[in-house]
Amino acid sequence: MSSKSERSSAAAASLGRGHRFINAAMRTLYFGRVPVLDLSRSEPADRDASPPVDPVSRQRPRLIISSHRNGAIDGHQVLAAFPHAQFLISIQLVRSWFLRLFIAGIPVVRPKDVERYHLDPSSATSPVEAGCAHLRRGGDLGVFPESSSEWGHRPQSYRPGAARMACTLIDEGVDVEVVPVGLFYSTPDRFRSRAEVVRGRSVTIPARNGRDFSGWEDAVASAMGSALDEVSVDCPDAQTFARIQAEALDVARTSSDRGATFAGAFLDMQRKRRSEEVTDAAHVDADVSRSTTAPGPGTSLLRWFGLVLMWLFAPILAAASFAGARADGRNTVTFFRLLGGFAAVMVWVPVLIVAAFFWPLVIGIGIVSAICGWLLLGLRRFRL
Repeated sequence: MSSKSERSSAAAASLGRGHRFINAAMRTLYFGRVPVLDLSRSEPADRDASPPVDPVSRQRPRLIISSHRNGAIDGHQVLAAFPHAQFLISIQLVRSWFLRLFIAGIPVVRPKDVERYHLDPSSATSPVEAGCAHLRRGGDLGVFPESSSEWGHRPQSYRPGAARMACTLIDEGVDVEVVPVGLFYSTPDRFRSRAEVVRGRSVTIPARNGRDFSGWEDAVASAMGSALDEVSVDCPDAQTFARIQAEALDVARTSSDRGATFAGAFLDMQRKRRSEEVTDAAHVDADVSRSTTAPGPGTSLLRWFGLVLMWLFAPILAAASFAGARADGRNTVTFFRLLGGFAAVMVWVPVLIVAAFFWPLVIGIGIVSAICGWLLLGLRRFRL
């Protein structure tokens, strides 16, 4: 009976299979395989993610604190490393049946949502309380301490909510693990560009040592922020960020080590900048001028050829492009494209299924051509 209760609790604390499948499909179709660089492992050569752990067999809850770089799509990347994780989401994201098809999480009703949607004031939920309740059930909880995303050279200010959750649970005797996660995109708004995840070592939570709750929370928040900075984009200025971004992309494209990742190269170079190992600014600028971040004529031609090969799915690509053009910032383009593309898939794929009964050869050729185009856009040497 106890085992059945534990399994029921774990199931309630895990993201559903349907949403895990949809999120994985959208993530893979847009970016391709999302590598996970796991710095928490003892062996430095291990660069891939650990196999997913069954939430039923793992009793220790995990609070996943992640950088926030590319709007709502960031949650898809966190799920590449923690496929069972849940997220706190605004109630507005699940009020639409369309958004509920591929967005799931723990809905939080904020005071402003009560007024906006004329809800019962008693339904207002504190994000900290909702997050703690999920973690008490043994689930994985993803949190973005920056609150909102921005494509910049360093993190925005971290909010204290994650630290408050950790302190509250530890104070109750709950053994919660805090895991920092960095998200990296070579070109956040381009189809089939690189998206990678870095999982850092678990945060060492400072002991309370007689401090009042507020002082302890500040110390925990500082420890979390430092751990997150170590696995995230954290450059002193935009120029340094652009240089490191260009150099890391070159390494990922041209390195003879097939395991070399864009995120790993970025972090290595970022650490070198911090330790002032690279001091000749003129030399660095000269290197950047030779970087391949900006696509050359050959790369642009190859991308266009790859897109042409996907002619069978032109309506989906067109809908995604149209939606992306309506985004209000570079960090939201991908999410808008996925919304538009997903809506088009719901219409165009049934049309193709019907057409396959009448013109099976044409549809078959179109599917093979589209696969070739998708693979071509993901070639390591030319990928953006």
